[in-house]
Amino acid sequence: MLLDHELKTSTLADGVEDSLLAYMQKANLSPGDLLPKEEELAVHLNVSRHIVREGVSRLKALGLVESRKKRGMVMKRPCAFTGLQKLAEANLFGIRDQKEFMELRVVLELGMCDFVFLRKTPEKLAHLREVAGLPNSSVQQYSTEIDFHTCLMEIGGNQIASQFRTILARVFKPLYDNSNAKKTLLKTPTHHEICAVLERGTSEEFHAMLRQHFEPYLAQVNIKQ
Repeated sequence: MLLDHELKTSTLADGVEDSLLAYMQKANLSPGDLLPKEEELAVHLNVSRHIVREGVSRLKALGLVESRKKRGMVMKRPCAFTGLQKLAEANLFGIRDQKEFMELRVVLELGMCDFVFLRKTPEKLAHLREVAGLPNSSVQQYSTEIDFHTCLMEIGGNQIASQFRTILARVFKPLYDNSNAKKTLLKTPTHHEICAVLERGTSEEFHAMLRQHFEPYLAQVNIKQ
């Protein structure tokens, strides 16, 4: 009987979650807009406040809703990769997954090259140089590598792409720690060379240099030139 009760509760919470999503779409809510209070939702949906709270907690877990003092439940700009981020943080991806994520990382960053080139400014380039690390070395600390490439994505101006790249960075670390990759990195363009071509070169030159920078990681996932 307990299992049956839990199943019914879960089913009701599923319904509340679906109803809330339908309401947010129908009401054309935007980030920052208020949702109805729990008691109002309970009456409208003909369920207990406990069930409403369970449904709302699922939306919070999705990063779609947050509670604010003196305001109530507010819609947030959704993060498209909340579930994926939790899996990445828990380090649950195997070697094959890591290599496939690396492929996605390369595709994403190279695909953003035109946007990065078009949206660069002197201020953004100055900040990129600040996080570029050692000037004459292709081998950087992991945190420096992440900061530099995250900054590149931010110059591109696509927040969703930046969110996804942050997740990819978490999965990327085991491949980065591979000693063979670090040795190969010595032969690739440095971050500062990438900055220079982004500042003074063409879009095609920037794309080609970034592609060359990725060669050690492409070799690890067996992508042919």
